[in-house]
Amino acid sequence: MTEGAEESSRVTAVGQAAASTLLDEEKEVAELLSGIGLECETHNKEYLSFRDQREKRGRYSSSSKRWFPRAYVSALRSQLGDDVEKHPTSTGLVIPARGYVELICSRLSPIAAKRLFQIQLESPAAKCVHGEQASVLPSLPYRWLDDEGESVKRVHLPGADPDPCLEISNASPLAMLLYGSMLDTGRVRLTSRRIPFLATLKIAYGNAWDHERIRRSSEATARSLIYELDVRNGVLMELDAPSAGLDVPFSRGSLEAPRPIRYPSTTIDYEVSVLFGFASQVTDDPPDAFLSYYKALEYFIPKAAHQSAIKNVRRELRDPTFDSADDASLLRLIEAAKGPKVADEQNQIRIVVNEYVRPDRLEEFFDRGWGDYFTHKGPVKGVPAINSRNNLSLSDQVADRVSQIRNRLVHAKDDPKLGDARVLLPRSTAANALTPDVLLVRLLVTEAILVGLSG
Repeated sequence: MTEGAEESSRVTAVGQAAASTLLDEEKEVAELLSGIGLECETHNKEYLSFRDQREKRGRYSSSSKRWFPRAYVSALRSQLGDDVEKHPTSTGLVIPARGYVELICSRLSPIAAKRLFQIQLESPAAKCVHGEQASVLPSLPYRWLDDEGESVKRVHLPGADPDPCLEISNASPLAMLLYGSMLDTGRVRLTSRRIPFLATLKIAYGNAWDHERIRRSSEATARSLIYELDVRNGVLMELDAPSAGLDVPFSRGSLEAPRPIRYPSTTIDYEVSVLFGFASQVTDDPPDAFLSYYKALEYFIPKAAHQSAIKNVRRELRDPTFDSADDASLLRLIEAAKGPKVADEQNQIRIVVNEYVRPDRLEEFFDRGWGDYFTHKGPVKGVPAINSRNNLSLSDQVADRVSQIRNRLVHAKDDPKLGDARVLLPRSTAANALTPDVLLVRLLVTEAILVGLSG
């Protein structure tokens, strides 16, 4: 009997238990899971239902329930008993006492994963202790396309001590419960897939490791594997960054009702339109969206600098102390005309924001309620916070923040412009949390389009 079939055969036995009765092992599992914040709320013949104890009961809905098949409770129990920690830089779990790490993989669909599982391995898993049935790494079976029944497919790479064993396979029972999306039992009957596919990278060191050491080592090992899969095997895989704990949907405005479609009256240059449109289409990738909006904002630098220079020249000419026969007055006039053109990029963005963005629109934006996001407590470090008590104007604060986020996205970490702040890596927690800043730079561009291209 195959591994998947053996596990699936338990469904019938468990299903015969009365829906109102929890088995002793299930009670033990429920108690252990309560220690990591999951409460067993209800159950039926085939499933246990859990909820996060941190959720407010008033906001809880049946669609957010976490269902787990009772047939795999024994496999879930085998993963519990030791402290389970969150991985600090990637979505996933760490069990230091067992030397075990499991990280959620993105960009690896079932079709791509099945192709990966068919690639020949340099070292067969039989040479590894995990090749034995009693020691195999936990993975839930999946009903693969064109296959009969559910089965477990895996890529297992044995490691020579002290290097860990690596495995890519469907999530373990614990990872699926914590990070997966089990279907409601009412919908399970409408599909042939009892368990979803959630690719994970399992890293097994074989013995207990210090929790700080295992976190650092697992991240480095995972990155090495991801790189080699890309350049050697043409397989694209990425780790999923943990959530920043924000609930900020991408919104294009605060309209209570949709406005009627009108014949277009906005004058906009082709380049700006393309950049703006691309940014609006990649909202699932906040760094790309931010940089595309930023490029659109840069488009206005020459015109804003020219407009600012004209204002400065007129100011000098209106100065009652201006004397066309005085060299000092003429030098001030020359500096007023050329100053903005030689300003650094941060000051150039300041010029654009000050020339084109209405202060009251910025005030409205920050009044929308962002919690701690734009403060020093926010998820994006190494950039200026927005502070009403700051001596700088709100416009200058916004310009400086936007400029420095751009620098963190495009410069290497040893760039002196960044100081102690590291590069803002794609798919990192901070990068994934950028949506409020994306919305901010989007507002700047819409203001610049309104004023900068209409004159």
